[in-house]
Amino acid sequence: MLRSPEKAWLNYFDDLGEFHVVRRNHFTRRTLLNWTALSLCGLISRRHAFGQQTRELSDSPNGIDGLDFEIPEFKPLSRAALRRKLNAMQYKVTQLEGTEPAFNNIYWNNKQIGLYRCVICQHPLFTSATKFESGTGWPSFFAPVHPNVVRSKIDRKMAYPRVEIHCARCRAHLGHVFDDGPAPTGKRYCMNSASLQFEEMELPSSAANRAEP
Repeated sequence: MLRSPEKAWLNYFDDLGEFHVVRRNHFTRRTLLNWTALSLCGLISRRHAFGQQTRELSDSPNGIDGLDFEIPEFKPLSRAALRRKLNAMQYKVTQLEGTEPAFNNIYWNNKQIGLYRCVICQHPLFTSATKFESGTGWPSFFAPVHPNVVRSKIDRKMAYPRVEIHCARCRAHLGHVFDDGPAPTGKRYCMNSASLQFEEMELPSSAANRAEP
């Protein structure tokens, strides 16, 4: 019995994001072992990369070193409680990993000095000292206030893998981080305004001087 051309081939992505096409009758135990080995290598590589990123960010200026960035315990809210607390866009972004419209959100052009907190758990995330004009239409930062306040994972919902960022305390989706930001980190934390809550406050003079004019 002849297989149709579509069924005769097996397409898959390995954990490194590499695309493979093999004949189904060639997808043997050796292929499976190779695929598993590549997946393990990819996991180790990502863990090393994220560890390196954390070390880099820990040395970067965050503007408010005096605050305590231990991650306090957070009791997760029910879906019903979250729907009562958040508006439709905030819920879509933080809970469903959605994206708000560019240039049509509250903080993309915010020039005030202060602190950006998680909209759900109010944990400190970013400051105006690391905010910069990226031209993307979303609030962008080159570093969080401390590497411990955010967590990352690979997002494969697009045609290419991206690094998703979420709040380390309540796991709210925040946005993505890219490697095209300014010095000193070279990172661009592209955040959704809907996931943030801004608090106007004075920053140390050394931090205020680094803020956008």
